[in-house]
Amino acid sequence: MNNLTTRLQPLLEERPQIVLVTDSTVGPLYADKVREAVPALTGAQTLTIPAGIKDLASLTDLWRALSDSGMTRKGVVVNLGGGTVTDIGGFAAATFKRGVSFINVPTTLLAMADASVGGKTGIDFNGLKNEVGAFAMPEAVVVDPGFLRTLPPAEILSGFAEMLKTGLVADAGLYTELLKIENPSDREAGIPVSLIERTVAVKEDVTRRDPHEKSLRKILNFGHTAGHAYESRMAALGRPVPHGVAVAWGLLTELVLSHFELGLDSAALYPYARLLREQYPPFPFTCGQYDPLLELMAHDKKNSADGRLNFTLIPKIGEAKTDCLLPPAKVRPAIDATLDLLGS
Repeated sequence: MNNLTTRLQPLLEERPQIVLVTDSTVGPLYADKVREAVPALTGAQTLTIPAGIKDLASLTDLWRALSDSGMTRKGVVVNLGGGTVTDIGGFAAATFKRGVSFINVPTTLLAMADASVGGKTGIDFNGLKNEVGAFAMPEAVVVDPGFLRTLPPAEILSGFAEMLKTGLVADAGLYTELLKIENPSDREAGIPVSLIERTVAVKEDVTRRDPHEKSLRKILNFGHTAGHAYESRMAALGRPVPHGVAVAWGLLTELVLSHFELGLDSAALYPYARLLREQYPPFPFTCGQYDPLLELMAHDKKNSADGRLNFTLIPKIGEAKTDCLLPPAKVRPAIDATLDLLGS
């Protein structure tokens, strides 16, 4: 917790009000340890939401608790947890009194590599992921790799997928180094901290240059049009998977689309497919699931008004092209190819 003492403590000194937002999993594990490392949190009110839930009811609970606490715009919200906590905690802060400062302290690799960085906040609504939200930059993001030592392997693989995505769209060298890791889910020796820092640096640069996703930032959507559909469908089937696992499947589908539409060298598909077969859960979909998957993709907020699906695709590793509009009929063969490449 050294990073918290040296980096978070100075940010909280002299604050008139501090509220710590966490969830029912992270709170019991880390809230007391974080307070020990950060004396400024002593006496701070703790708001705990149900783990994994970022819905309107939980958001309302946070708003009510912030109001009851007397929080003013001079206070600060500290979000301690994974992507669910940083998303909903950031949204609650950004919308309370038209904007209260918040600081993210991510406790999962997924949150470190993706959710806590860049200012996307929000909640799930009407059965759809991230349907309501706002762009609101955190005052700071404080990363401490010590949190990773208690993560289950599936959660490490979830964050690893977002790291792979970052390399695929913006840093071919990073992607090459990530592919060399034999066992990324090894909590002690799997992923070098230097590669986590490199991933965060790339995302911070991209989001700083385009905070509201008008142009460049759209490259970070690679893998997510398909991935969000896979994630939502698994949840509807009562078999939820971590966000990054669904994105890992979505990355392969969109690599295939990149080959079909932009001429990405087919040789780029096989090392990634091999990684999925060796490290990730089996791809669970068959042709009977195509219609509901395509329907979910059609709800993606990035789509055009004429019914075409909006993808970010890559002509080669390390470069990306945004706003690739495709009819659903062109996506079916890519899901087929995903099945074939994964041996399903």
